[in-house]
Parts: sequence; C-alpha cells; structure tokens
Amino acid sequence: MLFGVTAAVASCVTVNVNFPESAVQQATDDYVRDLYRAKSKGGKIEDPSAPPTSTKPSASFEFITSVYADASSFKVRTPKSMGIQEKLAGRLDEVLQWKRQGMLGESKEGLLVVRNGDKLKPIQAKKLEALAVAENEDRSGLYAEVADTNGLAGDRASGVRANFARSFQAESPSGTWLQSADGTWTQKP
Repeated sequence: MLFGVTAAVASCVTVNVNFPESAVQQATDDYVRDLYRAKSKGGKIEDPSAPPTSTKPSASFEFITSVYADASSFKVRTPKSMGIQEKLAGRLDEVLQWKRQGMLGESKEGLLVVRNGDKLKPIQAKKLEALAVAENEDRSGLYAEVADTNGLAGDRASGVRANFARSFQAESPSGTWLQSADGTWTQKP
C-alpha cells in the first residue's frame, strides 16, 4: 500500500528544467553553424553526438519544482532535427542567393520573409515565396522538435525561436534583411 501511495504522489510532480540562456544560444548557434559550414564544404552534415529520444510526461501534475540544468543537457540534435537540417541544407544555396540580393530577410521569429518581392517578375516572386514557405515549414518543425525534446512549452518554447533567429541572422551573408527585437528591419552590411 505504501508503494501505491508513493507512486501516486510521484506521478503528481513535474520538474521544470531551466536551461542557462547561454547554453541554449550555444546549441542553436552550433546547429546553424554546422548547417552553413557543411554546405560550404560540400559535405554531408554529420551528427557529432548520439541523438537522444524525446519523452513526454503523460500524467497531470500538481507540484512543480524548478531545476537548473547544466549547459550540456540542452539537446538540439535528434533524428528528426538532423533530418530537418538535411532538408535545410538542400535549399541553402538558393536561400543564400536570395538573401545576398536583399530579397529574403530573417525575422525575429526565426523565419524567412520575402522582401522587395514586388521588384521581381511574377514567376520569380512565386518561386521565391514557395522557397520561403518550404523553409519556414521546416524551421517551424525544427523549433517544435527542440522545444518538445527539452520539455519546453509556452514562452520558453518561443525562446527557442528567438535563439534560432539570432543564430540564423548571425550566419546570414551581407545583403540579408534582419529584423531586430523591436521589429525594425536593417540590411546586413
């Protein structure tokens, strides 16, 4: 009976894991840097670590405990995220070309935005829009996967997007439009 009570109490506890901001930013920087570096070397993206599996709690929780995790426990590399990275790499040359021309921008939410599309012929504008849609679908899937893998929800999950946004902006070439946290746009020198 004591075991049953202990098990019931244990199922009513959840642990919020708080990752140091620097650890999250470093992990997203590494992921995006690997994407850009592998493409520039013409090679396949390698996963330097064994991918973890995602587990989600299934019970409802009444007690919440916060724990601060060490930097190495924030996971970005899973089989799903590595598959997404391969798809992003497949479009990277075209994305970079449009960024350099100032036709694609990196939003503060970590998504591509078509800029100056009205300066293109209609067929080019449609092709550019389709490219941005495909890229944004994969990026959104990536952000959801990383948030799920690390047990993040709500504002903490949107923080993953912000971290990736900074990573994609940092790796973007000259000419790319970048959206700042306050919503203003500037072109990268």
